[in-house]
Amino acid sequence: MHTEGLSRVWAVGLALGLTFGLAVGLVGCGDHSSGAVTGLPDFSGLVQANNASVVNVTAVLPLTALPDDPGAPNPSTPHAPNSNNPLEQFFQQFFGFNGGSSGNEKRPDAQGDAQGNSQGDAQGEAPPATEAPTEPENNSGSGFIIDASGDILTNAHVIEGASQVFVRLSDGREYKARVVGRDAGGDIALLKIDAKNLKPVRLGNSDRVLPGQWAVAIGSPFGFDHSVTAGVISAVGRALPDEADQRYVPFLQTDVAINPGSSGGPLFNVQGEVIGINAQIFTESGGYDGLSFAIPINYAMGIVQQLKTHGSVSRGFLGVQVQSLTRDMAAAMGIDRVHGALVTGFVAGSPAEKSSLQPGDIITAVNGKPINESADLPQQVGLLPPGSVVSLTVFNEGKTQTIKIPLAPLPKDDSRHIQSMKSDDLIVDNYGLLLTQSGAEVQVKAIEPDGPAARAGLAVKDVLLSLNQRPIDSLNSAQTAFLGAHANIPNAVLIRRGTEQQFVALSLTED
Repeated sequence: MHTEGLSRVWAVGLALGLTFGLAVGLVGCGDHSSGAVTGLPDFSGLVQANNASVVNVTAVLPLTALPDDPGAPNPSTPHAPNSNNPLEQFFQQFFGFNGGSSGNEKRPDAQGDAQGNSQGDAQGEAPPATEAPTEPENNSGSGFIIDASGDILTNAHVIEGASQVFVRLSDGREYKARVVGRDAGGDIALLKIDAKNLKPVRLGNSDRVLPGQWAVAIGSPFGFDHSVTAGVISAVGRALPDEADQRYVPFLQTDVAINPGSSGGPLFNVQGEVIGINAQIFTESGGYDGLSFAIPINYAMGIVQQLKTHGSVSRGFLGVQVQSLTRDMAAAMGIDRVHGALVTGFVAGSPAEKSSLQPGDIITAVNGKPINESADLPQQVGLLPPGSVVSLTVFNEGKTQTIKIPLAPLPKDDSRHIQSMKSDDLIVDNYGLLLTQSGAEVQVKAIEPDGPAARAGLAVKDVLLSLNQRPIDSLNSAQTAFLGAHANIPNAVLIRRGTEQQFVALSLTED
C-alpha cells in the first residue's frame, strides 16, 4: 500500500515534467518565495559524474582465537559500569544522563553476501561455538576519493579491528590501503592508496544544508556496489542518544535509504557536492526504517586535517555534565522557555569543576551560538581545540552572565569520576536528595522525581532544621543525621518553607 502511494507520486512528477518540458538535470525544485514545489529532479547526471569517485572498502578482520577455557571471560569484552556505586546509581536515577538509551542506532556495516545471507548455513543457523573460524572475516562498507593523490574517506567503524584494508574502484581495480588515521569519536577514517587516474569528489558546505533539501547517497548496501538512493534532509545538528562516543558529531538526519554496506559512502546535494558521510541508521527492525544519519563534511574535513598533520584528533574538554530542560524544570528554574543545557555535575579536576559554574546553571550559548538542548553543548565544545577559551552564556536565578573557561585536552581514558557538586553540596542518594549549605542553613537543592524525598513532600529551597530531633545546621551534621536515620520506619524531619515550619515524614518505603 505504501509502496503504491510512492509510485503514484513519482508518476505524477514524471507527467508534469513531460507536460511542461521541465529540464532534467541538477535543478532547484521549489520556489523559495512561496514554498511551492514545481518539479522533481533527475539525478542520473549526478550519478554518472560521481560513480568513479565512490569505492568499496573491505576490512579483513584477524582470526579470533578461542580461549583455552570455554567458560573463561573474553578479555576484549568491555567492563560494565559499576552498578553498585551509589554515586553512579544516583546520577542514573536523578539526572538520567541526558535520557535513557534507546538501543536503536545501528552502524550499517555489511554482513553476509550480496543477497544478505548470514554467516551460517542455508537455514541461517550460526556455526557451533566450539568451531574456530578457518578464514578471516570481512567487513564491507563504502568510501569516496577526496584527493587525486589517493586519499579516501570512510567510517572508522568500517575498518575497526582490521588487519588489512582493501579498496575496490568502480573500474574493478583493487588496492591495498594504508590507514593514515582513524578517529572513533568522529567515526572518520582516512585511507591512502597508490593509484593513478583517480577522480575525487567535489566537497560542498554542510553548514548551508537545510531541512527539506534533496540528498543522494551512493554506496554498496549488502554488497551491491554503486547503488543510488535519494531523499531529503530531515534535520541538521542531530545527536544520537545511544552513541555516547560520538556526542561531538552534529549529524545530518535524512530519509535517504541506507543499509548495511552503505557506511562510509558519500551523501550529495543536487549540485553534485558531498555534504556528508553516511554513517548510521535508526532502526527497530535491523534494516532501514526511514531514519539515517550522515556526518557533515565540514566536520569530517576538520578531522581529516588533524589526521594528516598529527595522526590523531584532539578535542577541547570542558568536563561538565548536563541534562536537557523539561517544561516543568524550566518553570522551576525561572527561565522563560525550554532551551539550554542544565548543569548537573562536573568531572573531577576538569576546567568546569575549577570554574565558577554551579549545578543549576543553564548554559544557553557557547561563543554566541545558541544551545537549544544538552546535546548541543558537547558538539560545540568538541569543535574547539584544547587551550582555547570558551565563552559560556549562563542563566541562573533570573540573571544572565558570561563565564570564560580555558579548555583542556579531551582525556583518552573515559573512566572519569563524576561529581554532582562543588565543595558545598551533599548527595543523600538513598533518599533522592541533593543538599547545599548557605550560611548556617542546609537547603534542598534538588530532588529525585518519585524518590523518597519527593513522596514525603519535600521541595527545592526547603530548609532542613532537624532529623529525628538531631539539629541540622551544616552539611556535616546533615550527613551524620542521615547516616543514623531509620531504615524501616519513617523519620521526622523538621523543615522551614518560607516563614512556616513543619514536620514531614521521610521514609525509604512506600505506604
